[in-house]
Amino acid sequence: MAEITLKGASMTYPNGTKALTDVDLTVRDHEFMVLLGPSGCGKSTLLRLVAGLEKPTAGEVLFDGQVVNELEPLKRNVAMVFQSFALYPHLNVYKNMAFPLKSMKLKPEEIQRRVEEAAKILGIEHVLNRRPRVLSGGQRQRVALGRAMVREPVVFLLDEPLSNLDVKMRLELRDQIVALHKRLGTTFLYVTHDQAEAMQLGDRLAIMDTGRVVQIGSPQEIYDYPNSLYVADFVGAPKMNFFASLLRTDGQNWSVRLLGREFPLPAERIDADAAGFSAGMRVIVGVRPEDFQPSQREDAYTAAVGQVMPMGATLHVEAYIGNQRFLVVLNNHTPICEGDALRLEVDPRTVHLFAAEGGQNLLLPPRKGGKA
Repeated sequence: MAEITLKGASMTYPNGTKALTDVDLTVRDHEFMVLLGPSGCGKSTLLRLVAGLEKPTAGEVLFDGQVVNELEPLKRNVAMVFQSFALYPHLNVYKNMAFPLKSMKLKPEEIQRRVEEAAKILGIEHVLNRRPRVLSGGQRQRVALGRAMVREPVVFLLDEPLSNLDVKMRLELRDQIVALHKRLGTTFLYVTHDQAEAMQLGDRLAIMDTGRVVQIGSPQEIYDYPNSLYVADFVGAPKMNFFASLLRTDGQNWSVRLLGREFPLPAERIDADAAGFSAGMRVIVGVRPEDFQPSQREDAYTAAVGQVMPMGATLHVEAYIGNQRFLVVLNNHTPICEGDALRLEVDPRTVHLFAAEGGQNLLLPPRKGGKA
């Protein structure tokens, strides 16, 4: 197997376009790492550097500590699965899966063993004699996965392999990819712009923005503590609510103005000695929709209810306090309709606080086992 490391990896194309800038990233041996970010952020370029399809213009790519910048793709022992199935239409499934093995000049009995074993794992042994045109999209993508599997690579590289499938098939194949990783124990590096997909698949996520990796962590770590306004806005569905405010202090405690009233900040997550942390500083307060809770307290917020959107297990509720609109997620059994008054509270330990300039998270990470 293999540990993949990028040290200061940059990629600038001849026309001057910077696709990657000083990327430092380690994908551990046997790990399932997901590169998550919007289109054009450099995810696929990074994957191509690892595959050897591109050479970095600066920095290094290492496999198990050995620099492989000049090593051609075939000698890296990696397998890549693309968004498009890229199957040969004139060959049946068996021959599509066997094709890379014939190029490796393996014996026919070894080719048969590998193809049949991969087909059984992926549940496509009954379509080995069929051609791609008669298969469903999910079956074709499993064939593409099988063609990669039979090479027995040390690294699997997957570039948005599920994006061309319908929702039901995407969910089914996600489960199969997780099971496949556990069964093979191989290093997986997976590219997607779909955060739900990333949260389900990844042992760790690397969040990318304009050619840089801006945060690395487990899905839960990134959800609980986005290190910047950019990550907070990108990770979470529905999106986090953001409110402009100013930092305040009475000399001992810190607070912000939130929805028209003073709101205390959790003392255990404040480093008042941090550079730039000062009274009057412009900040953005972040509150996830699910962190607004119904309340009967006398000091609860009172919001006017706008549109109520049933989402199965939950209700997405459009709420207003003054001219401030925000979204609240409630249990689907909550009796509520447009025009109602909704009383809400927010646990101070669940809020996020970002600098209005620069966007960095100003709070300390939550203690493990505690609330965000």
